[in-house]
Amino acid sequence: MNDSLVAWLVSALCLAVMSLLACRWISHIRQRRAELRRAHGYSLIHSLRAYSAWIECQRDLPFTAQSLDELTSPAPLHRAREIRREWFPSLGQQMVQLLQAHSRLIEYLWEQNLLRLTQGTSWKPAYLDPQYQQLRGSQEDLIDEMMASCRQLIGETGSWRGTGSDFVFSNTAAPQDPVGRV
Repeated sequence: MNDSLVAWLVSALCLAVMSLLACRWISHIRQRRAELRRAHGYSLIHSLRAYSAWIECQRDLPFTAQSLDELTSPAPLHRAREIRREWFPSLGQQMVQLLQAHSRLIEYLWEQNLLRLTQGTSWKPAYLDPQYQQLRGSQEDLIDEMMASCRQLIGETGSWRGTGSDFVFSNTAAPQDPVGRV
């Protein structure tokens, strides 16, 4: 064989090996990126669930000046916003809707807090308040929709439950035990 043919074959073989390595590297990078996106998707879902639980904890609590910053941007909602911004920009419109719902609910809770402080008899607990139920139900629908969109974006299949909040149950007075205990 002639030296130029051998050199050409070696070059072609090197090019093929380098192409194969480059393809494997690109595949590895894509796989790693997908794994990171999936992990961040689960973190987003967790943050949305934590936010939902945080809201439930606020419903009948008196607000204080110390809690103002937390009410404006609670930690789970702040974390969900960060994850959405970095990993799921397509969920931007849903996040805006959730932030608007948060604002409406916090405004309503502030009004209820003022009623509690000024006119204790006009205040009603959340489980008796249809307006709270409506605001909270709409917010839960947004959270569930956002989690479903996130699951779709990360390629998660199968059925999941929503946040698990049962407002009919959690917003009613405790049923009486047949023996008379609560």
